[in-house]
Amino acid sequence: MKIKNRIYLNKEIEKNQIIDFNTKHSHYLSSVLRSKVGDNVCVFNEIEEYILELTSVDRRKASGTVLSKIQSIKKNYPLTLFFSPIKRAQTEIIIQKCTEIGITKFQPVIMDRTQFKTFNIERLKLIAIEAVEQSNQISIPQINVPIHFEDFIKKNNEYIIACCISEAASKISEVLSDENLIIKGVLIGPEGDFSDKEIKLIEENKLITPISLGNSVLKSETACIVASSLIKELSNYA
Repeated sequence: MKIKNRIYLNKEIEKNQIIDFNTKHSHYLSSVLRSKVGDNVCVFNEIEEYILELTSVDRRKASGTVLSKIQSIKKNYPLTLFFSPIKRAQTEIIIQKCTEIGITKFQPVIMDRTQFKTFNIERLKLIAIEAVEQSNQISIPQINVPIHFEDFIKKNNEYIIACCISEAASKISEVLSDENLIIKGVLIGPEGDFSDKEIKLIEENKLITPISLGNSVLKSETACIVASSLIKELSNYA
């Protein structure tokens, strides 16, 4: 049985359990999905997913009984997106689309040319949850508070690639074809690319490989989506 409608619950779930949905989920079931008593939906936490049968549908309070388990957790390969915060709408696109692709952690990095240094993390978490519900995943990605570029360089201890405009940049296809490399993250610069100082620090860091995404100059949100997708699809381990 394949059910498209999925709801994330931040709680334990077990067979025969009666679930009382909150106001937001009740409104979604009643007014958006137009669900009826007897309809089935999927409910999941970050461990398991179950089929639930609705026993009461009201826009203020819906409820249902858990019938059976569909799947246990299958965690995505750990992959962090390090990115410069941009305008709110574009940052939300990054969170939504890259969550669908399979990014497991988002780490905003304040760089020399970063223009937007704060954003609503709680709203971004809700967007990530909706993306997980839509993309048939279970794990909710981690969204961290911003850190400064210098701190990122000092603390990074895993191999990552950095998408930038640099003479030292390799083609991403060449890097991903190396089966000996275990890529744990991808770094995307701000609008206008990294500063000369940041490029120098990237090129001097043995754990960061500068790569090119092609001849076109991509917007930050586009580069995030393209790089994340290529790594998840073309890496043998991702």
